[in-house]
Amino acid sequence: MPGAASEEVLTRGVVFVLDPTPAQERQLRSYAGAARRAHNWALDEVKQNLSTRSAERAAGTSEEQLSGSLSWSAYSLSRLWNEVKETEAPWWREVSMHAFRSGIADAAAGLANFSDSKLGKRGGRRVGFPNFKSRSRSIPSVSFVEVNHQLSWLSPSRHGIRLMSPRSSSDPDIRRRRDQLAWLHTTTSTRRLYNLVEQGRARIQKVTISYRGGRWQAAFSVRYLTGLPARRAVARSDRVGGIVGVDVGLTHLATLDHPVPGLTDEAGHIFNPRVLDSQLKGLATLNRAWARTKRGSKNRAKLRRRRARLHGRIAKTRALYLHRMSNALVDRFDAVAIEDLNLAGMGNKKRRLGRSMADASLGELRRQLEYKCADRGTALAVVGRYYPSSKTCSQCAQGGVETVRTKLPLSIRVFDCDTCKSSLNRDVNAARNIAREGARLLAEQSGTKDVAGLRPETQNIDPRPRQTGGAQAPPAAAA
Repeated sequence: MPGAASEEVLTRGVVFVLDPTPAQERQLRSYAGAARRAHNWALDEVKQNLSTRSAERAAGTSEEQLSGSLSWSAYSLSRLWNEVKETEAPWWREVSMHAFRSGIADAAAGLANFSDSKLGKRGGRRVGFPNFKSRSRSIPSVSFVEVNHQLSWLSPSRHGIRLMSPRSSSDPDIRRRRDQLAWLHTTTSTRRLYNLVEQGRARIQKVTISYRGGRWQAAFSVRYLTGLPARRAVARSDRVGGIVGVDVGLTHLATLDHPVPGLTDEAGHIFNPRVLDSQLKGLATLNRAWARTKRGSKNRAKLRRRRARLHGRIAKTRALYLHRMSNALVDRFDAVAIEDLNLAGMGNKKRRLGRSMADASLGELRRQLEYKCADRGTALAVVGRYYPSSKTCSQCAQGGVETVRTKLPLSIRVFDCDTCKSSLNRDVNAARNIAREGARLLAEQSGTKDVAGLRPETQNIDPRPRQTGGAQAPPAAAA
């Protein structure tokens, strides 16, 4: 990338839905099968080596006399694979060598994560030993890495993605057939990515082709310059500015500290579409029909594809709704305040609650807000999970008094304050407290009393003095 050596870059994913021909789909499945074969072989070799060394130690063999340890790096495993591929995969010439490299690279990455987690070098949950990939249950996928010829990935027609072919054959018929399968048609245009790569403003690092939700898709790992993508243009009437507090939930997908026309209702609630709940009846019908079919039958494969397409449609609908919501929050405000929730712990309490939380995808909403705020210059404040946002009275807090209730069960949806006698919706009260605490956290990070762009110059032009109060005293009329 010209001139990018001294500049910071950010890596983002770009996904295109593919429309392959039946012959191309067969070739993609053969590539995914080759990657799965190499992945399982690598894991099997590592497990055998570990078992052998463990048995030798149990027999009293000294460390010097133990069998040699197998390196878990992708380079070492690839060299070992090249020595045995004639016996392990006699058909290796029929697929691209990149398919085998993809499977071994995935196995090496999983082994590295397992090792780092075991040694304490990796944070988060404990990572176990990688699992073998099943032909019937794993997601067919294959990755290609080629950084030298950037535009060779994309067709000049702006509606095609190149598929790497096996080594060329001397047979002209075979070469002509491979040329016909070389370009995978995309349902959407690749014009924007093509132009950025052509201008040197983006660089493709890796392409992963996988079968998800009943459709083949190509995911590009792209390195952008830090200025890309910039904040999207928003109409002046839609631009709000300031900071917004977001309290997520299940009854309503999110509640803002104040209503926003075109985004929330009169109380500040954002509708929860519950996409999965609306399709549960159709899923149950397909599951019953699929359970009655015979293993290996064509009808079973057909119903499995129908069920995968329905799950894909549910996931796509949910993702589009979350993107619309996160885009509106990031583009209309200068800062967004959210709460750090233990979503995994909350979803494990009850089965129906876990399904509802999975349908809402609150973790995906936070992920979108995090990377979009970083890309578009919007500040993001994450309030600690132990902050009592629901139990604190937002009205008293504006006057500088912290009134916190000791208990507030989830069944109580209205917050009644015994001090100021105010009555407010529980979620709206929490959103206002999150906005106030988020403004305080951002002010501490900047080292000033107020954060530039989040406060007006005078109270007369403050469009919402009661919601953002905290550092400044509220007007007398609001007391």
